[in-house]
Amino acid sequence: MDENSRMASKLLEKKTDSYSTDYRNFVAPHEIMVTITLDEYRMLVSNNATRQKDIDAANNDKYLRETKMKELSEANDKLKGENYDLKTEVDSLKEQLEKLSGKDGGDA
Repeated sequence: MDENSRMASKLLEKKTDSYSTDYRNFVAPHEIMVTITLDEYRMLVSNNATRQKDIDAANNDKYLRETKMKELSEANDKLKGENYDLKTEVDSLKEQLEKLSGKDGGDA
């Protein structure tokens, strides 16, 4: 029973104390220990570095696209405003033309 409580205590410390160097290399009973070669380790590190580089490139691309989308959206909003102003001005000119045409047509 004492062995079980000691093992449980070590397991609990291992799980809760992830930054402690005392228990990072601890192998609990019934855990699998895997041995890899230096070449395999280098491949794992290389793959992780490559993957991180790809993630960073994708994030950079996403940022550039979002920036471009924001610029285009602002330009679109500005053009919509100008379009509205021009339509309003055209409608006003049409009304003035109709008034002038009506006055000219009414006098004759």
